Amino acid sequence: MRLTHASSLGLCLVLLLAGAAPPQQLPMVVARVETVPVPSDGDAADDIAIWVHPTQPELSLVLGTDKHSGLAVYGLGGNQRQFLADGRLNNVDLRYDFDLGGARVALVTAGRRGRDELKIYAIEPGSRTVVDVAAREIPLGTKIYGSCMYRSSLTGEFYFFGTTENGGLVQQWRLFDTGSGVDAELVRTFDVGSQSEGCVADDARRFLFVAQENVGIWRYGAEPGAGSARVLVDSIANGHLDGDVEGLALYHAAGGRGYLIASSQGNDRFVVYDRSYPHAYRTTFAIGENAAVGIDAVGDTDGIEVANVWLGSGFPGGVFIAQDGTNPGANQNFKLVDWRDIANSVTPPLLVEPFHDEQGVRCPLATGSLRFGAGVNPFSLTASGVPRLGSPWSATLHCDDVSPGLAFLFFFSEPANGRFVPAGEVLVDLGSLRLVTLARPHAGDARSFDLVVPPDLLLCGLTATCQGLCIGTGEARLSNAIDVRFGR
Repeated sequence: MRLTHASSLGLCLVLLLAGAAPPQQLPMVVARVETVPVPSDGDAADDIAIWVHPTQPELSLVLGTDKHSGLAVYGLGGNQRQFLADGRLNNVDLRYDFDLGGARVALVTAGRRGRDELKIYAIEPGSRTVVDVAAREIPLGTKIYGSCMYRSSLTGEFYFFGTTENGGLVQQWRLFDTGSGVDAELVRTFDVGSQSEGCVADDARRFLFVAQENVGIWRYGAEPGAGSARVLVDSIANGHLDGDVEGLALYHAAGGRGYLIASSQGNDRFVVYDRSYPHAYRTTFAIGENAAVGIDAVGDTDGIEVANVWLGSGFPGGVFIAQDGTNPGANQNFKLVDWRDIANSVTPPLLVEPFHDEQGVRCPLATGSLRFGAGVNPFSLTASGVPRLGSPWSATLHCDDVSPGLAFLFFFSEPANGRFVPAGEVLVDLGSLRLVTLARPHAGDARSFDLVVPPDLLLCGLTATCQGLCIGTGEARLSNAIDVRFGR
């Protein structure tokens, strides 16, 4: 039989379709908890921040904005614990370890629309309440819209980024303690190009991601001197997003890994990218109805947030939270999804690292103290600072009066004293767990031992004792000891 051109084309299409792989199914997860609705009706709920309790993670808090009337504070079970009727608060964010009057606090910021001012709070961990700590009313001088926070890994300074309702202006404000509260000063402005709301900062890499609602996601430098240079992460026109592009969140994982997550409001989906450059696309997922517990599907989402850390038995793999703009029969609210459900919805699975504590949210303060025993050993071991998770720590052993040889630094889990050997007094319990031994050659001088403490929650609160030993030709000398606790 002779085939015409049209029939040949039809046969080719049949053969191609027969061999084509079926379209990939959209990963669908469900919320396990939802918060009580916000007080205001209409389009009211907007953005979220998560505060992780330093010692009892199941007591952590969710802070959610009602952009008509204030800030709601919820427990992980969705119950409302507090409401601050502070006006039209649109976006909220927080950072840990801000030095406020000598106390280390979790600092919270929000932009107040209408009055266009910066609101600043702190969280009291004992009462689990949010309190106003602003030194004054802080006018921003522009139509504030979205906002996020940044803590510089270069200088330790804290910053507030504010996006604007009209146009694409972004402001960067430095936050500082005045002795009578927290104040702010404008240090930088740049223009994204059009309306932008969602933003999130990667403190470790010193990046700022901004969602330009009708274009896509941009990456800027987060330091005050970074200027306006930028990199396009993804776009509406040629990428995986459907406008408006709204909330952004950052999932932290070890080694600088993790994910940037965006709310693609136009199609009620959430898009996941690699945190590290070139920010490769990983997956898109949606949050469906959890009929078993009566929680509806999520749609029309503005703000999102994610926490990788262990939050007790309710969310042992961390939590992802989305504002739900389509909560039927009630005011809008926020939905809590187990991060493990999202991670396991794709192949290969996403990372789940609940013991990676990059921001130091669940540790006591790191400490270090010198110990000399009977005072027989010379004061020859010193340290720069204390062993903070995720930070470098350096100890220096002075072998100045010993002939060239080897310098040792050893860590044991328990201290001891009173045992004397020819090299001096042993100030560690040699029968306890030996954690690590480091060795370096010395030339009758000082030798530094530089360590990078992993940001791993399993090290949080670990105590250890270190002591140095200088060995030369036919001689050895023990140092004093340093007792340390690993923490934030």
